[in-house]
Amino acid sequence: MSVSVTHKKPNRLLRVLTWIIIIEMELICLTLMTGRVYSLSEEQVLSSVGESALVSIVSAVPSLSMSVDAAKAPVIYEEEHRWKGPVLSKSSGTVTGPSGKETYYNLNMTGVVNIMRRMGNNDEYWVRDDGVKMLGDYIMVAANLNLRPRGSLVETSLGTAIVCDTGGFASRNPTQIDVAVTW
Repeated sequence: MSVSVTHKKPNRLLRVLTWIIIIEMELICLTLMTGRVYSLSEEQVLSSVGESALVSIVSAVPSLSMSVDAAKAPVIYEEEHRWKGPVLSKSSGTVTGPSGKETYYNLNMTGVVNIMRRMGNNDEYWVRDDGVKMLGDYIMVAANLNLRPRGSLVETSLGTAIVCDTGGFASRNPTQIDVAVTW
């Protein structure tokens, strides 16, 4: 999405407000697409837009709750969500991960990848060094599609996964996740 200003010389307040809105919209999109929380750091806003611009905004928009002293340059960061519990492996067979029971399966993923392609996902299918099957940046998993539809992102003991498939387990244990691997 692009925002254009028709003035020959848009004033600084308008440029800064437009910039802030664009950044906030990008953060919302990233959060919705990845399931991870993105936000603006409270540090260094001043070095990016300048203290005088922030003072202008705060003065022009009295309802703005931003503290000029607390605001510093916008730095986008991703909150780390690292699982500290047991990690699924061939030898463990099953673990209780961050989203519930995890098991693994090893099947040909051609049909599953084709379903994802028809849904509009064109991410690369590949296999990690540890044997975990991936679609783009995400681990491929099967889940209960009524609870977690295809394309949903879910945290596993091995990292963030994308739901691509389902299985008979879904009716017996609706929160179970089956991780696609080569083991």
